[in-house]
Amino acid sequence: MPVPENMQAVSGPAGPEAAPRWETLPGMAQRRVYAAAALQAGGRLLYVLGGCGETGAALDSGEVLDLESRTWTALPPLPSGPRAGASAVALAGGRVMVLGGMDHRQTALATVEVYHPDEGRWERRAPLGQPSMGVTALEKGTCSDPLESSLALACWSRAGTDAEAALVPSLHVRLMIAEV
Repeated sequence: MPVPENMQAVSGPAGPEAAPRWETLPGMAQRRVYAAAALQAGGRLLYVLGGCGETGAALDSGEVLDLESRTWTALPPLPSGPRAGASAVALAGGRVMVLGGMDHRQTALATVEVYHPDEGRWERRAPLGQPSMGVTALEKGTCSDPLESSLALACWSRAGTDAEAALVPSLHVRLMIAEV
């Protein structure tokens, strides 16, 4: 499996007519594909979690890039072990959540973990309602919103209900909202 040497990011200059541009970021200590990524701290920190290494095996490692200093820092290993195809989302208080994905046996995961950067540790959280890989997670609400720190998770489901199928006729999509 080809694993890129460097990561690229897109940034958009100010103005409605300005075109975004691609920028090559410094290389990580561990090259990876199928990793989860989340932008935190007002766009200053880029977290890259799990994924598959050059041998194709899922990884339990993560790194964070300080976009101002352009330096990567290794994170503690993911508590549930190697995972690829997961989703990550930035949460209030500088925290980052990683959820779902698949393990080194390519089995879908329901695990959810939150990284606390101020303490340098991971915390296991309640699992997803079903094992899910290739999911997308978005933070919903703001600190002043009554739904503060809730998470919207859309995941593909093999057997959706009629109501779910009506939302997106060509796909079975399940939307879960969780308090974090």
